[in-house]
Amino acid sequence: MVYRGHVANGIIQLEGSVVLPEGAEVRVELATVPNDEDFHVGAEQELDRLASLPANRDREGAPRIDPAINRAARDFIARLPLKVAPIPAVVPSAAGNLQFEWNSGRRSLELEIENPATIRYLKWDPNEEVEEEDVVNVVDTDRTVRLIEWFVKEVG
Repeated sequence: MVYRGHVANGIIQLEGSVVLPEGAEVRVELATVPNDEDFHVGAEQELDRLASLPANRDREGAPRIDPAINRAARDFIARLPLKVAPIPAVVPSAAGNLQFEWNSGRRSLELEIENPATIRYLKWDPNEEVEEEDVVNVVDTDRTVRLIEWFVKEVG
């Protein structure tokens, strides 16, 4: 799980709530987000960090991020317009894939690069009764930009 937030008076304030089972063991990783909302810079920094993670990073046998997936993610980012959206959370999956996530309240957009050729997306907003999941070609920039714009338009 990735939660975003900000620091106010030296205290981290998360967006949304975190619900965990009593007694759960957790690992917390903190990263600052660049001040400019340049999607490319922020996402590239996260991809650099994730590429350096070792195998078994979750202590449950997760493989290293697949280098072909990382390259596909970088190529995908390079094709997007500047400042297309706020910097997403970039999350490694247990299978070695990468997912870009945007969340605002209950509204979310997830773009998972599941192999070098395809992105599986989930567009979800229960308040608007939107739940759409499909696969798009990783080079179909027009379609992925429309998905991102859907998220940004309703949030902004």
